[in-house]
Amino acid sequence: MREQYDVVIVGGGPAGSASAMLLAERGRLVLMLERDEFPRYHVGESLTGTAGDFIQRHGLLDDMARFDFPPKPGVRVVGRDAQNEFYVPVLRPTWQVRRAEFDNLLLERAKAAGADYVRASAKEVLREGERVVGLSLETAAGEEVVVRSKVMIDASGQSVFLSRQEVAGPRRVAAFNRQIAMYSQFEGVEAEERDGGRTTIIFYRDTYHWAWMIPVSSTVVSIGVVLPTTTYKRRGGTAKAAMAWGLEHLNPELARRAQKRVQVEDMHVSRNYSYSVNPFVGEGWLCVGDSHAFTDPIFSFGVSFALTEAQRAVAAIDAVLDAPSEEAERFEDYARYCRNGHKRAGELIRYFWKFPAFFSFMTRGQMGEDIVRLLAGDCFTDEPFPASVEMQRSLEESPVVDQVPEGRAREIARSIYQRFDFFQGVDAAFLDLEGGVKIYFMLTEDDIDLYDSLYDFEEQLFEDFGRDDLAVVSYTPDLVDAMPPLEGVYTLFDRRKRREVEL
Repeated sequence: MREQYDVVIVGGGPAGSASAMLLAERGRLVLMLERDEFPRYHVGESLTGTAGDFIQRHGLLDDMARFDFPPKPGVRVVGRDAQNEFYVPVLRPTWQVRRAEFDNLLLERAKAAGADYVRASAKEVLREGERVVGLSLETAAGEEVVVRSKVMIDASGQSVFLSRQEVAGPRRVAAFNRQIAMYSQFEGVEAEERDGGRTTIIFYRDTYHWAWMIPVSSTVVSIGVVLPTTTYKRRGGTAKAAMAWGLEHLNPELARRAQKRVQVEDMHVSRNYSYSVNPFVGEGWLCVGDSHAFTDPIFSFGVSFALTEAQRAVAAIDAVLDAPSEEAERFEDYARYCRNGHKRAGELIRYFWKFPAFFSFMTRGQMGEDIVRLLAGDCFTDEPFPASVEMQRSLEESPVVDQVPEGRAREIARSIYQRFDFFQGVDAAFLDLEGGVKIYFMLTEDDIDLYDSLYDFEEQLFEDFGRDDLAVVSYTPDLVDAMPPLEGVYTLFDRRKRREVEL
């Protein structure tokens, strides 16, 4: 291990290993540190077409066959009660993988390319003014070491290292938060064979109630059940009970295919996994992959986005190392690129949840190829596809917003609707124009993350519309009686009655 590197990378998952490999191939001095011993279990086994492109471009095809990773011909979405379904083929070859072996493969490729690697925990960032210049680490053997860097990459995933160090922005819950995913691996499950591969299947029940079935070898299948926290509590309140309910009752096609299942992996649980970090670039540092955002796992974007962002980050860093004066411009261009990709992915997912029937229709209509490309991970193009434009338009439409008087009040209403229409944890939003502009939010519960998100939104409203005659008030269910009368107010959305329906 050297004292000085061009780039220090925190995290050895796909984002970190891809970045390390590509930088080392360009002759840069790279150190990658990873806390966990590889190979290690990780969820996120279904890869999209952009990940397949990376695999082919970097000579990993033989490894896919060597590890018995099944080719992925497409994704089948099975509707509620197995009554309706649609199938989306892949445009480019890709695979379904066991992440323990796949992530370790990428890590070994990074080392072979010349990147230094140490199993260690990042402890504290070193700064000179606002600039990040290195970090202190503790190796697995207990040795404390300080290394310096010209650029640092946070590829620590959901550990969000630079956010926790208060270098990057705070980790804020995003629209698809307040869900719980329970998952494991099974044998004896009836997978779907198609076109020389094995299909990823998504089972839909209702908004935010779904499951996945991903073949990860010729005999083993990954199954996950995803539920809102409210349903999780009603279905037993434990991962074991909720998973058992989901396997039997979430969708009859899932129950049929999994009836002879034999669990071969421990049960794993992920909670409240939808978040974003802003800013995620700065002087001497940037974040790649899950270290700055994770939206929703339903369309398996995680690994693909990590690899896509790694390639863009490496191009920016390589240019900056040659021309340091260009750092601010290059890093901001990278941030714009990432924000655009995540925005389009988020709109795709929101459209699926809000208009599932229309989504199915779009996959078979004139915009079918656009949908296939978006599902392949092509969310980072310079210009949006027509399907993205149409989905954004549909998501922004609201008859209630259009009833609000034109001007400042309507634009405030539009901001609320766009931000919280699909935000879990906010049940209702009301706009009162008596004596100014008052916004009333009904929350599902008393939760610090929700308050943080509402505070951020409130500050953005003040920045955009000024503080004069503008107030934001939040109520939890135990304080509903303290709300003022709602006669004459505009109801922007109210999901409380729907939430009370037993699913």
